[in-house]
Amino acid sequence: MADLSNPVARRATLLLAKTYGAPLSRNIVAFLDGEGLLARAADRINAAFPVWVRRRPVGVELDVTPLVSALMLSLAAEASGDPEGVGQELADLYEASGPERDELVQKLLDRLGGANMRLASVDAQKLAERLLVASDGHVPPQRREAA
Repeated sequence: MADLSNPVARRATLLLAKTYGAPLSRNIVAFLDGEGLLARAADRINAAFPVWVRRRPVGVELDVTPLVSALMLSLAAEASGDPEGVGQELADLYEASGPERDELVQKLLDRLGGANMRLASVDAQKLAERLLVASDGHVPPQRREAA
């Protein structure tokens, strides 16, 4: 069954029902929605590298494409300046394992600009709220103790 709380699925059902009737349109939309083809709109969280939060049937999707793109462009810039050196470094990283691999990855990330994101307080709060909404989370109210 399609998730009709999803506005995209609801709209698709209405549009398809005009041509194929309600029962078939619900089946088509349920299939498309189950395959992840009727994604809800994502909420954008502003930062130096924006993050998009999207609810999924079994959790939450965080899209951090701008951060990953920046890291890839930094790696490409280094590779254009020293193709053999960067190639050897990546080969060494690929062949390493365990703590050695972790250390090599961290050194590379640090040199490329890092993978940490800093959010302003208001954006961090917005991200937390979007994650709770997207995950159907519930934070119980805090009880105040009597003084």
